[in-house]
Amino acid sequence: MSNTAVGLLRLQSEASFREFVASFEGVDRAQAWGVLPQTTEEYLHTDGSIHSLVLHVATGKVMYASAAFKNLEIRWRDLAEELESFEPDWDAAQEYLKASHQYWTEAWAHLTDDDLYQDVLRPQGDHWPAWKVLHTLSHHDAYHAGQIAVLRFAGHRSDSPPPSVAEDVRKYCAELPSW
Repeated sequence: MSNTAVGLLRLQSEASFREFVASFEGVDRAQAWGVLPQTTEEYLHTDGSIHSLVLHVATGKVMYASAAFKNLEIRWRDLAEELESFEPDWDAAQEYLKASHQYWTEAWAHLTDDDLYQDVLRPQGDHWPAWKVLHTLSHHDAYHAGQIAVLRFAGHRSDSPPPSVAEDVRKYCAELPSW
């Protein structure tokens, strides 16, 4: 399979996911909950905690898979409810990430090289070629792995949970067509 374009994209996806998971290996709850202070009101897809970044990546995988390859069987409002069912549990967030990655990889398991140039829906409501969605999600994992490396270096710890990611989903995604 790896001698096809889809096979290469699958290898890239798995490598990026392993890199992302490795970025928070050994992080305990207090470190995962530590929030890096922000200097602006700009939304950066996270509140500045490792916990929130893990959930951001997980929800992105679910929503892109659902929109691009599953006819929006899962919507943002569904994710907000699911997140509320386990937030702020750090162990549950990690399990949710694993399940989200499995959903992501299974959603495009049927693709062939010929499918890569077909336009697919994004959660934002526009369309991209399938290859670009696959590439973007792999890059997304690696990008946020780098953010987590910085957060770990900053060393913020907290006994208080970070703000709810479900609330962020409601605030920033409620106007999207995939709500």
